[in-house]
Amino acid sequence: MKKNIPQPPADRSYLSILHLAATAPSFEVFFDNTKVSSNPFTPGAVSAAYNPVDPGNFSVIFKKEASDSIVANVPSAMYDSLHYYTIFVYNLQANGPAQAFRIEDDFRNVALSKPFYRFFHTSSNTGPVDLYIDNVKNQAGRLFADNTGQSSFNNFVETATGYHNLQVKLAGTDSTIASQNNVELLSGAAYTIYLKGLSHGSGSRQLSLNILRATN
Repeated sequence: MKKNIPQPPADRSYLSILHLAATAPSFEVFFDNTKVSSNPFTPGAVSAAYNPVDPGNFSVIFKKEASDSIVANVPSAMYDSLHYYTIFVYNLQANGPAQAFRIEDDFRNVALSKPFYRFFHTSSNTGPVDLYIDNVKNQAGRLFADNTGQSSFNNFVETATGYHNLQVKLAGTDSTIASQNNVELLSGAAYTIYLKGLSHGSGSRQLSLNILRATN
């Protein structure tokens, strides 16, 4: 009789999507020509966790909901097993076209003793900003989508464990444009802090500061 021997789970690749193009439409996700999203991503929506996907070489295409119109895409690239990727979708300018940028997330420096974070500025009509943690300037003069041109901004840096007040101010001023108070940052965890929306935006386009913990 043939034995039913359980097989170990296949190694997967892991993918997170950030739809931070405030003026782009809702979109569905395709790997090459295969639809892989069960629900559309609305502007401002992000993956709550990394999604496991089969490793391989494929393009990631974002099509307008219920349409063949392409909003943005990442050209064909290799997604390796046991690697983590974030695809950041953003507007090149307010009411302008959307762009998709692939980040290979590197957690090798994330230690158990501290929390780690990175900061993305994704508001296309907001000028340079400073990020404050507990009234201390931690990131200065950050530009819109500057992480797409300077890879070091995609790396996670350490901060203190505990509860924190986060503020984003217009660079070089005391003008707070978005904030989050009493945010708990846990040791051994990695967070993406991001400014989204539009200056003078309302509803889903309202300027806001958000925190996403890396998890699968």
